[in-house]
Amino acid sequence: MPRFDFLCQTCGLVFEADQPLQPSAARVTCPHGHGKVRKRFSPPAVIFKGSGWYITDSRKPAPTRESDG
Repeated sequence: MPRFDFLCQTCGLVFEADQPLQPSAARVTCPHGHGKVRKRFSPPAVIFKGSGWYITDSRKPAPTRESDG
């Protein structure tokens, strides 16, 4: 079950809660009993830097064939 950050619009408390992906799931409420909460979006925990990965990054170079000339 995915875990999300929520912000209580009444008291300003930020908390984490599990929320199923089904639309008919129970609503998340503030731990202090307030009803209005909003899902907080935050940057991902993984940051990719650089130009990326390529298939040639993990392979050894192919042996070159020398011609007899």
